[in-house]
Amino acid sequence: MGFGGSSSGANVIFKNNRRQKKSKTEKFQKSTGSGIEGIMPEKTNRAQLLEIRKKIRIENKKKQRKIIIFSAVIMVIFTIIFWKVMF
Repeated sequence: MGFGGSSSGANVIFKNNRRQKKSKTEKFQKSTGSGIEGIMPEKTNRAQLLEIRKKIRIENKKKQRKIIIFSAVIMVIFTIIFWKVMF
């Protein structure tokens, strides 16, 4: 099956891109040390995980409250402006 020049050219480009990607990731791993094996990350126990979860939940609740308050204030301001313009 002969496809012609354009498809074979595309295949060559794909192969070259694949090679470049592999070499770039290998260089990145060597320079950052992310490819080094044998390093064990610190493990956390259940108590620490629960504390982290509680902190994250509290932070998320605070963010959500701020967003709700901000949205409510903006809606009140728009309502007042709309009311003044229309009536």
